[in-house]
Amino acid sequence: MLEIILKDRTTGRNIIWANAEHGKQEITADDVKLIRPRWQKLREHQRQRTKDRAEIFTPPEVCRIQNELIDADERDWQAYVDARFLEITCGEAPYLVSRYNAVTGKAIALPERVGLLDRKLRVVGMQTKTLLDWTTWAIRAVKSVYGYEFQGDNLFLARRNVFETFKDYYAEKFYRKPPEDILHEVAEVISWNLFQMDGLTGSPPFAESPNLFGGVYCRIRDWSTGKTFEFIELERGG
Repeated sequence: MLEIILKDRTTGRNIIWANAEHGKQEITADDVKLIRPRWQKLREHQRQRTKDRAEIFTPPEVCRIQNELIDADERDWQAYVDARFLEITCGEAPYLVSRYNAVTGKAIALPERVGLLDRKLRVVGMQTKTLLDWTTWAIRAVKSVYGYEFQGDNLFLARRNVFETFKDYYAEKFYRKPPEDILHEVAEVISWNLFQMDGLTGSPPFAESPNLFGGVYCRIRDWSTGKTFEFIELERGG
């Protein structure tokens, strides 16, 4: 699963660190043990990342207020689960999932989580009874949330948080761990939906913007059609 979660679907390689220490180096499975969430980093390191990349994480109480303002107002629970959201410059993805307070690191119990995916998975849990129905709609919920991030360590944590969130709600519903084939599918979705991108160029970090010299735009997948396309097409109204 770790190899899938580290995959960059645009470049075909692993996501890269894209920070001052490691630059364009790819993040490997052995590197994962070095990755720490922001709340565990030294204050000086936090300040430097804020200065370099405007990295400031949002506390869950603010995420809750803002998510309530944009949360889909759908009477049909299935349409609600399928409603798509994108968290830009997502960091560790606190607007999508809130396993812990991104500022303090304090764990958050399932009923109190405020992420958009958390909300969807609670609805799935209330509206489905069988394992097959729950799994089908829970995976559709994961397919409905997207995010992009520049720094690779943040992106890895965001992907892991979504992955672990799925496992948390599965365990709450069925009192056991999800089987490997389901986790494999979820990891594949996450590796597409949470992607590494420079929001100013629409390309992977440090990549040349598309031009005659072969630059590339980041690609994402539309799960309703199964097709992939360049993210920048969204900005162009496609």
